[in-house]
Amino acid sequence: MATAFPAYLFAACMAFAAMPTLGQSVEPTKSMTQAEVQAAYQSCPVGYYSGPRPGKTRYTKDDYLWVVTLEFAAAYCMPPEFIDKTLKGAEAIAYKLVYEGSENCGFGGNKEACGRRTAHGFEIYYKSSLQLPSVSKTKYNYRAFYMISSSKHLLSGHKIKTPAEATAEVAERPGAQARFSTQGGWGLVGVKGPKPVWPITALREIQYIEDLLPGYNYLSVEGSMGYFSNPRGEKMGATQFVLVLDKLGETRKDEERDLRTDYGHVIYLPEPFVVKIRQVDKQGDQAFRALLKQALPEAFREPTPK
Repeated sequence: MATAFPAYLFAACMAFAAMPTLGQSVEPTKSMTQAEVQAAYQSCPVGYYSGPRPGKTRYTKDDYLWVVTLEFAAAYCMPPEFIDKTLKGAEAIAYKLVYEGSENCGFGGNKEACGRRTAHGFEIYYKSSLQLPSVSKTKYNYRAFYMISSSKHLLSGHKIKTPAEATAEVAERPGAQARFSTQGGWGLVGVKGPKPVWPITALREIQYIEDLLPGYNYLSVEGSMGYFSNPRGEKMGATQFVLVLDKLGETRKDEERDLRTDYGHVIYLPEPFVVKIRQVDKQGDQAFRALLKQALPEAFREPTPK
């Protein structure tokens, strides 16, 4: 169901769209007063982005690659370079390379050979008025303890639980109930027109919070890395990449479906955003850090010698 666009946000969008782009309004090397920061970066109607901006001395370090709609940017004073009008199906997506659990060592018999599983992490903000097919009405979950950096990863029991036993053990814990499907659910897919041609990876539901921001639900999902480099998949000729949510009870493969009618929801990812994610997928953390430095130069700027 369509919802009325708030008049105050419409006015904010118009004003935000007319703002100069990064680097035109503020000298990057000039420190701003708190009053100047508030006037430049904290005057939006709902809230503000606390990450690095030109002229700010204090900020929250941002480890994400963002893409947002104009409306979301206007509500939260997001940097104009985060905006892409081709994002459809969500209001904002924050992507990062996810490090799961703790490092494990001893690979290949070398006790100094350590590694840690990494994954694609998508944090999605969508309007709470959007009704998506779900398996429960839970308003909050955090189902993936293995993702948390915790001392528990250093403590193992002798008895290895079967998947059924592990599921039964945590089933009644607060936050253990999935919002979306535990089988199927979300996925990252390459499409050619309305036809899915390249399933990249399934995406596991990590966390869901209803109305985390006023009017916006929050969902984080993560999926395995490395499949963007599949030679067979690259030959399929995908022209766009999307995040898809299965309809309840769906059992067909992605390649057997139509993007327009056979999914519970589709999020269309802007091409420049996907290009960056594919670089991370192929090159790992080094590429991710390089992209962050490129996207947020203020966070990595060397201090000017006095």
